[in-house]
Amino acid sequence: MSFAVQSGTGLRIVLAGASGIVGTELVSVLQERRFPVAELYPFASEHSTGRDVEFGDEVLAVESSAPPLAGYDLMFVCTPRGAALDLVRDALRSEVICIDCSGALVRSVDVPLGLAERSPAAELVAAPVIAAPTGPGLAWGRVLAALDDEAGVRSVTGTVLQTASAAGSGGIDALSEETIALLSSQEGPPPGVFPTEVAFDCIPQHIPGAIDEDRGARIEGDLRAVVSRLMSREVPLSASTVQVPGFAGEASSIAVDLEREISPDEALAILDKTRGIARHSSGGGTLPGPSTRDAAGSEDVLVGSVRPNPSSEHGLVLWVAADPVRAAATNAVKLAEARTHLH
Repeated sequence: MSFAVQSGTGLRIVLAGASGIVGTELVSVLQERRFPVAELYPFASEHSTGRDVEFGDEVLAVESSAPPLAGYDLMFVCTPRGAALDLVRDALRSEVICIDCSGALVRSVDVPLGLAERSPAAELVAAPVIAAPTGPGLAWGRVLAALDDEAGVRSVTGTVLQTASAAGSGGIDALSEETIALLSSQEGPPPGVFPTEVAFDCIPQHIPGAIDEDRGARIEGDLRAVVSRLMSREVPLSASTVQVPGFAGEASSIAVDLEREISPDEALAILDKTRGIARHSSGGGTLPGPSTRDAAGSEDVLVGSVRPNPSSEHGLVLWVAADPVRAAATNAVKLAEARTHLH
């Protein structure tokens, strides 16, 4: 099945989840990359009633439901994954190209996985639906796929440090309210977005009985699926997730076991020439990095220290940071450009 774009002057676009942090960032990226838009229809859940989206010189009301999709060219799905599948099915029935940024389809082998710098164009140009990686999969996928090309990846173990932005705008608001309450010596709000208070604390998620064990297991499963699909084979991967009290960005320590030995300098040289990856610069200072704050607003994965792994014959340990919100929005727009032959 191949859905063609009919518009010659711009695309008619539906944005599902327009009030969320990925949807909001996606609107900014569309404008920055001068994506040709003839019409933008933003919608979200009824909880977003009254919100607006600024696009160019227009202020668009965020609607509470999807429009009839027939006649539209493209839909970005930036909703929570629970709401995504019905929207994807509607797009298929209406023959509208769909890019799913919810993460709901990253494990589906029937749907192409789209990493703009990595996925072959031939896999994207005829796809009715493209699954876009989310969260740490964007950072780990880029780094590990680049190392795999040169040295072969045998297995991966790592830890992801997730900030409040991983839970969307609600997570950022919850951390802000908890922080203000603690600094004011007041009682904080009851847990809502997170199962427990997260301000000034680090909470492990992927251990038996952890506060959000299911979420930790989902992140690990998604990571394993993204990495294995990018390498076209099953790659043993184990990842732990820790909720940290930052507002934006994400950082990871990644230990990788390789088929052949490469030095840290060789690894950095490989990553330096990989699109979507940048080496962190401290601006001449001595502070280590990159931090989650360093990565905020960057569409690239920032690589810091790379060192030998003493527990592996041909292993390395890398420290990376990324802004998963910015990276997801940019990746989605680049995928749309490739799918609609705009670049």
